[in-house]
Amino acid sequence: MRSLLFLVPVFASLGLAHATLTTTFKRGDDSINSTARMPALFVEKGTPPVQGMAPGAFSADFEGTLTLEKRSRLTFSFEGTGAAILFVNGEETLKVKGDLALAESERLRLNPGDHTIEVSYQSPDDGAGSFRLFWAERKAFPREPMPSTAFKSADHAIDAAHLVASHNCTKCHDAGNLGSHAMPELAHAGPDLTDIGDRVTEEWLVRWIAEPDKLKPSTTMPAMVNHKTPEGAQEAADLAAYLATLKKTEPGPAPDQALAKEGGVHFHNLGCIACHTLPNVSELDYEQSRIPLNNAATKYRGDSLVNFLKNPAQNHASIKMPNFRLTETEAQAIAAYLTQESTGNHTPDPSEFAPGDAVRGKEIARKLNCAACHTGLPASSNKSPKLSNLKSWSDQGCLGPDEKRGTAPRLILSEDEKAALIKAARSISKQLRFDSPADYASRQTQALRCNSCHEHDGKASLLTENHALSKRLVAHIEGHAEKLEQSRPPLTHMGAMLHTRYLEKMILGTADPRPRPWLEMRMPSFKLHAKPLAKGLAHQHGIPTSTPPTGELNADQVETGKMLVGMTGYACVTCHAIGEEPAKAAFEVQGINFALAHERLRSDYFLQWMYNPTRIVPGTKMPKYTNDDGSAPRSDILEGDSKKQFEAIEAYFQSLTK
Repeated sequence: MRSLLFLVPVFASLGLAHATLTTTFKRGDDSINSTARMPALFVEKGTPPVQGMAPGAFSADFEGTLTLEKRSRLTFSFEGTGAAILFVNGEETLKVKGDLALAESERLRLNPGDHTIEVSYQSPDDGAGSFRLFWAERKAFPREPMPSTAFKSADHAIDAAHLVASHNCTKCHDAGNLGSHAMPELAHAGPDLTDIGDRVTEEWLVRWIAEPDKLKPSTTMPAMVNHKTPEGAQEAADLAAYLATLKKTEPGPAPDQALAKEGGVHFHNLGCIACHTLPNVSELDYEQSRIPLNNAATKYRGDSLVNFLKNPAQNHASIKMPNFRLTETEAQAIAAYLTQESTGNHTPDPSEFAPGDAVRGKEIARKLNCAACHTGLPASSNKSPKLSNLKSWSDQGCLGPDEKRGTAPRLILSEDEKAALIKAARSISKQLRFDSPADYASRQTQALRCNSCHEHDGKASLLTENHALSKRLVAHIEGHAEKLEQSRPPLTHMGAMLHTRYLEKMILGTADPRPRPWLEMRMPSFKLHAKPLAKGLAHQHGIPTSTPPTGELNADQVETGKMLVGMTGYACVTCHAIGEEPAKAAFEVQGINFALAHERLRSDYFLQWMYNPTRIVPGTKMPKYTNDDGSAPRSDILEGDSKKQFEAIEAYFQSLTK
């Protein structure tokens, strides 16, 4: 526990330097090292504490280094259950057992420079553990959880189990009954190909089968044939010919190209450039793995692109493309733009392809066992070895060198990813079998590219970096307002900020009304991931899932809260609407309707936010309603106690839901 790590400089009063936080989980002879977003955890009884570890009593050791630029006087404390010991500079500073919130450390006077921070946590005997580390500095900030933004976001190690799940390896290599704690992704499958011929062209299918990574570098679809050989090229043509025959009805008419200009506006306003390159660009973006759109015109038949945009998951439940709940008009316009701009810019054929034979193609589909991942195809009697029987991953098969791969497919993996899989071969079953909500959230915030639109743990969103690339699409609109950059909330605090029920509704796309209805940009829905992702984001912060509290309200407290948000109080209604009553005069960016506040916000987060919003979201337009000593600017209300005033505002918000 003595490797030194560094914290990021987010708090001016502390002058924190760059570093990473690590955690070592132990249970019996098992030991698992991982990076952590923050010194926090939440583990329900009977569930794994971390990916790859069976349920039961466990320990977790956090370690990092705090680098101070000036002398500070810090107090530390815990929350949770179990037993925890804090060491600062190797000295025991705080030790608590049972209810971890019962004590706090003495105020430490720490000089400028490096200070090691280590926490040793032991769960209760039943393995239901929870822990959070808090800190405070007199005259600087009150007691608050040490946040993820206090730490440099570490480069995530390659997760071999995630590679196995996302590449559908267990569809061919049976992993047996992994139990109720297995990775949820293992249940996902490839697209339903029942009527693939209605949706895409044979021309595109040939290129896709032959070399999928040249059309989409981040694809998990393996190359099932070797198109560089005459035999492989013919198999690609035959298989494409067969798939093209899988039709139910002829598609409807293609989108009206007169809508293309309007579609370009939607493309820009929805921030599509964060995940996609422009449709007239054929060069692949390997650095950010943005998905190319230059093959749209040659891929989709008739109105199939419109239908896909309206419901991306219709034929592929686990697709990463989210649902933006587009109207028919929006989908038609975007499809017209993509088709028009991509025409003539498609990826060229990687080989010479002779005409395909559908009869041979059906037998090739059976031989290659395509039905293992795709419904709608003929079943195969060919069986791959069970996962547990794969003894030498590096010598042959999917991960072997080209000359020893035999008939196994070419997986779209980097050399580092292959090495990670080979290294994890012996332990992979345990990693697949035991998963935690927090680890699921870590994987899926990356896999679903949440950082495309949202800042996360101090890292700017990809949209912030790329949005100017599509700005020409709205250049013809006089006075086009760019409100996207100043209105997208950071993902950093979502698990601690929103009640889990509301966060789940946001991810599902069912939050009604929308919290930011003035933006054309909207939170898309990820139906398959909503429930476990909302839960995992909460657990990452060391807190359980939550719903808005109910109960009787103090009428006087409610009335005080109403006055505080009104024009005779802090004039919050200048920027915030209350139900049907609009904001008085939102100068730049509107605030979220107060009628939604109780359903959305956890109490602890609300109080922390009200004390000093810029400590949570630097650059926010939300003003601070506390003095430097923590007291309230209105000393004539509730004795100038800022906490009591904020609690009164909370009570008023709750009254709006009655």
